[in-house]
Amino acid sequence: MRDSSQVAYAQARIQARFGDRPTETFWRELEAGRDLPHLIDVARASSVGDAVESLAPSLTAHALEARLRGRWRGVCTELARWYPPAWQPAMLWLGWLPWLPPLAWLQQTGIAPAWLAEDPVLGDLVAAEAPARADLLAAGPLAPLADAWRNGHNLAEAWRLHWRSTWPAGPARERGGLERLDAVLEGFTPGSVVAAGPDFDAVVDAAQAAAIRVFRRLAGTPVAGVALLVLLSLDHLRLRAAVAVARSFGQAGTS
Repeated sequence: MRDSSQVAYAQARIQARFGDRPTETFWRELEAGRDLPHLIDVARASSVGDAVESLAPSLTAHALEARLRGRWRGVCTELARWYPPAWQPAMLWLGWLPWLPPLAWLQQTGIAPAWLAEDPVLGDLVAAEAPARADLLAAGPLAPLADAWRNGHNLAEAWRLHWRSTWPAGPARERGGLERLDAVLEGFTPGSVVAAGPDFDAVVDAAQAAAIRVFRRLAGTPVAGVALLVLLSLDHLRLRAAVAVARSFGQAGTS
């Protein structure tokens, strides 16, 4: 399939996926709940239902997080396959976003919580002695972060630097769209003042609006696919937050 035909085919698929995204009414209902079984039932009837299909109220908070991280990587892998090979690295690298917070924690503290040892990606890193961790990181899928780890630099900045390096050369208009999406993601990486601020909901709304503008203005280009992934990453973030709250404060967390 020629690249132009492949992108046109992908546009039809991402347009449908965009239209299926949960509404604000859905998010208000989900985020207002404090009962995990009810949250799972509500989510299963929505377009994020596959994300909670394997979740059970009996799972620990960390097991829930691990399954949601795995699901997010699956979303990125699925969408990347719809696009020409030149665009796939940028889309696949987005799949590692949820691993940044635990990795940054491990880098900064050197202390690995027990649950992190069970992570299929970071488990070997946790089991190793501290001096060997940079080399292990360099040998795995998160290798672009190894130098930042070794030198004590900000992992989120290293993640974004590598992401930008994966962008294919193209028209200035497409590059501008990617720049705007990069600015959106900057507010939701570890250490971000924006993401840690008190107006988190407002920040999410503004980020979503910015990504939607890119999605619409660059429809018919691969940048629209990247914009959809940024939007879905915000949905993933909201779902993870709702699950964490329900797991911590709901009946499942207190029984």
